[in-house]
Amino acid sequence: MRYNDTFIIAKDGIKCIVAAAVLFLIMWVINADTLSVLSFILLLLTLWVYRNPERALSYHEEKSIVSVCDGTVKSIETVEDESGNTTYNITIVSSFLDTSILRVPFACEVHESTVVSGARLSASSPLAERLNEKSLVVFGEGDKQVVVMHTLHLASLGIINRLSAGNSVVQGARYGLMVKGESMIALPPESRVAIKVGQKVRAGETLVGFFS
Repeated sequence: MRYNDTFIIAKDGIKCIVAAAVLFLIMWVINADTLSVLSFILLLLTLWVYRNPERALSYHEEKSIVSVCDGTVKSIETVEDESGNTTYNITIVSSFLDTSILRVPFACEVHESTVVSGARLSASSPLAERLNEKSLVVFGEGDKQVVVMHTLHLASLGIINRLSAGNSVVQGARYGLMVKGESMIALPPESRVAIKVGQKVRAGETLVGFFS
């Protein structure tokens, strides 16, 4: 995968930014003072949401796994499969104020990548988990496989995922965008978790775990 948008604003958000700018100009032209102020604030917030900062990727050892998104760790669950193997499911909540860029957790080949269109309900809705738009990415294979599930919440733009099965990717590379939602990172059996609940994480920088 060669995609790497390095522009200061994520190109996927340009349409939303233009729409916010047009709204502000209309309010300004018709001298709607209060609405002009509100629409200008909306424009600034939209620019902030779609910011695309460079990340100074620290040197990590070969077995390291970094966060795929910015946000706050909501939960870390231990899950046992039918074979008795234990995986660690890390759920990270990303808000409108977090950077929306998604990044690769470790250097590997993508095993699977899909996006399932759906609703954009609030996380508080009982139907959100079942109906909201999702994107599944399986990085690597065997004992070095990390499964990532993104679930979208209340966003004007759907999940952007540019990965395809067979893509070779490097740690920290940009692969997509999710403005607001949850990302579940499933670490394989015998891996080690390196974060805790409530911790703030940054995509491509924060270590979430290590392969055994």
